[in-house]
Formats: sequence, C-alpha cells, structure tokens
Amino acid sequence: GGGGAAGEEGGELPVEVVEVFEGAWQQAYQAAAPNPVALAPTAAAGHGGGGGTPSGGERQISQELSALLAKRRSRLEVCAQTFESQPEVSKADASNLEGLTFDAPPVQEWLQGFKEPEEDRRAEFFADGLKKRGPRPTHCPDAKAARMRTLAEECDKMKEMRQQLEAQKTQLDSARSALQAREAQMRASEEEREQQRREEEQIKNYPRPKWLTKLEGTMNVGVVGNSGVGKSLLINRLRGVAPGQPGWAPVGVKETTKEVSMYAFPSARTVRLWDFPGAGTRLFPRETYIARMGLRYLDMVVIVTAGRFTETEILLMEELRQFKVPHIMVRTKIDIDVWNNREDNNFTEEQTLQIIRADLQKNGKVTNPYLVSLRNTRAYDFQNLLTAVFPCLNPAGCGGGSGAGWEDAWAMPVVSSPTVSAIQGCWYDGSLTYRVQGLEVHISNGEENAGTMLSEGDGKVWLFSHLWVDETSVRNAAATAELRWAPVNLNTSKPIIWRWHG
Repeated sequence: GGGGAAGEEGGELPVEVVEVFEGAWQQAYQAAAPNPVALAPTAAAGHGGGGGTPSGGERQISQELSALLAKRRSRLEVCAQTFESQPEVSKADASNLEGLTFDAPPVQEWLQGFKEPEEDRRAEFFADGLKKRGPRPTHCPDAKAARMRTLAEECDKMKEMRQQLEAQKTQLDSARSALQAREAQMRASEEEREQQRREEEQIKNYPRPKWLTKLEGTMNVGVVGNSGVGKSLLINRLRGVAPGQPGWAPVGVKETTKEVSMYAFPSARTVRLWDFPGAGTRLFPRETYIARMGLRYLDMVVIVTAGRFTETEILLMEELRQFKVPHIMVRTKIDIDVWNNREDNNFTEEQTLQIIRADLQKNGKVTNPYLVSLRNTRAYDFQNLLTAVFPCLNPAGCGGGSGAGWEDAWAMPVVSSPTVSAIQGCWYDGSLTYRVQGLEVHISNGEENAGTMLSEGDGKVWLFSHLWVDETSVRNAAATAELRWAPVNLNTSKPIIWRWHG
C-alpha cells in the first residue's frame, strides 16, 4: 500500500525519477568513498527491499541518502505521478463496456481527425482588420493626435468666442439703434414740450392778432359759426347793406370764410364786423381758437347757428363767459321752422318759438338765444339783436328817441307787411335779376337796368299789376327757396318763378 513513482505502463519508473535516484546514489557513494565495498551491498539491499543489520557506516549513508531524498521531494512531486503498488479492485459497474475495444488513438490525435482541411485565410483577415483599425489602436496615446484634438478644441473655442462676439456686436447694434431712437424720441418730445410751452404761453398771454389793427378808437364785433348758417348775410343785415352795394359780404351755401374778414359800416368805418371761420376744425382747433383769433380783444362775439349749437360752440360760449367777453347766441332761419311746423303740425308761430327756445336751453344751456329770420329782419328778434350787438343804438342808451344813428333807414325801417318783408333781397328767374328793397324792385339783365314798384291789396303783393304772391307763396319760398308769381289769367300769362339769390 505504500506510495511510489511509476510510469503509466509496465510499472517502470519515469526517466526523471530514475535520474533523481541515480544522482542521489552517486552523491552517497562519493561520501562513502573510504569504504566503497560496503556501500554496494547495502545499496543493493536497500534497493531490493531486504538485508541484515546495518553497521554504523551504513547508518550514516542512509541518513545522508534520506536528506538528499528530502531535498528532491519537491521535484519528485512535480515530475512524478502517484500510483498504487497494490491497487484495490474497482467497484465500478463496467458491464456496459462489454464488447468495447480500446484501440482508439490518443485524444489529441483523435481530435485532430475532426478538423476539415481548409485554406488558412487568417493572414488575410488580420490584414483587413489592421487596415480597418488603422496604423495604431485608437486608444493608443498619440502625441500628434492629441495635438490635433487640442487644436480642434481651441478652434471650437475660438468659433464659440467669435459667435459670442457677433452676438454681442448684434446686441450693441440693437442697443445703439434703440439709443438713437430714444434720443430722437426725446428730441421730438422736447420739441413737442417746447411747442406746447409756447402755445401755453401764447394762450396765457393772448397776444393781439396781426389782423386786428388800430384797436384803440374802434368798435369790433366778431361773428363765429359754421358754414351754411348765414354768417355773411347776418353781417350784411346788421350793417344795413343791400345786395350789390359796396361792402356787401359774399353769401353762399359753401364755406366762403377761410380766414378772418373785416366788414365796416358804410357810414362809420371805425365800427367793424369780423367774419371768423368756424371753430373746431383741423385748421382752427377749439383749444387755441380764442387765443389765436384774438376774441378777447373784441367788444362783442356773436355765435351763430341754424339748428342746435354744437359741442364746440357751447364750449366756446363757456370759455368766453369765463373770460367775461360779451357774447350773444343767435339762431337763424326761424321763418323756415315756423312755416314747417305750421304745415306739418299745425303749430302757431309762438308755439314753434317756445319749442326752439326750450330745446336750446335743454341741449346747450343757452338761456337767452336770439331767434331771427335774415329774410325778414322786421320779424322775430332781429331788432332786439341789433340793439344787443350795438347798445349805443338803443334809444334808452342814447338818451332818447332822437339819438344819433336812429335817423338811418336801416335803423328805423318802414313797417311792411309780412309778405313784403319775406321777399326782401335778391332773386333770379334765369335771365333777369330782381333786387327788392322795401316796395321798390331793381331789375337787371346784366347790361340794362330797370325799376318798378310793388303794390299791396287784398292780402296780396302785386308785380306789374298782373302777377301776385301771398303769405302762402312766401311760406313755400321759405322752404324751397323759390317764389312763384301767379298770373291773374292763366290762359293769357304764365307764372314766373324767382329763385333766391342772396
């Protein structure tokens, strides 16, 4: 049952073991050289496994041999294989191995038989792999590649810095543009404030307008209103100027007043009426109207309308009241309203006048309006308006009924019938122009002139003794601006139609 070194077949020792033992015996033999004879039997006996009692020399050799064998033990353990000198009988069941012949080659040779003969292309594959990999592994440190990467990173940083600089430049340009725009805005604002300051200073100081010359020793009355309300005709009526006479103010339905115009009394050049453009327009804004027009330098301001007073005119009235400038509110074309209300609603003249006064009081807070007809200045409030504008013409203000100025024909008119009063003025029938002054009529064809007289009888006004108009005719004329003269005999004569010409 002891252990020992043995070969794989026939119980022979491996060559290495034999060499170890031979070396050990050789050393032992040299150590026992004084008695070499005694060594051989002993060695032989030791090797063979039998012999007698060893002597002292033999014991010494045996000890030396044991020491040498111990030193070689590690080598034996590496080179030798363990075997059993007396193996036990295997208890494994080998019945399934019956008929098996152990004539196969060793395993390495046996495995080689499974390899199919093929062309060795590994060199080609390696060459392709090297080509794909490149001259060196990508992870291999490369000073040139590192430098290139550093340069690439620096280029990226420079590119990023350039983009930042461009962005900052764009921001600076935008800021510069915004600053310039702000500066321009500030300059415009300063100019606007300066203009506003000048306007405020102008409004505050109210300088005398350039057109208002020779203020001292003159009487000045301003007439303010929008187009179509009869300002020019009112100026003519207040001065007693008939159509065609010197100083006649142009009359029309279109706006004829683009700037301030002056009209003096024919017999008193120091008494002047001023025709003003309407307030609240683009050219004449209400905010600067009083200051710009110099209304505070006037003796009186007459605000004229043909319907309700506008918001601008009401504000102008309140501003004049604030500055204590005398002013009068005048409502024209009353005769048309009276006639329309009589025809449409069967209202009397007094009812219509009350309705108009109440409406002006409610919508414009005008407490004392003057209701006038510029075609019939002897009716309604025109005579009161005349003395209100020029208080010196009032008999009470002049110290009696024979005061200066009351001898004039326009100031003390001849009382006529309503029909005659309604047809005063200028008319045109398509070929001839008729100017009616009282009962006198001036007729002109542009080259030749003639004159005739009107007559009254039976509630009618007669022309040429065979054409007539009555109160109904003049009412229709007030609405249509056409006066129809009817003939006595329609079989022998035709009607004549006069159209209002101002």
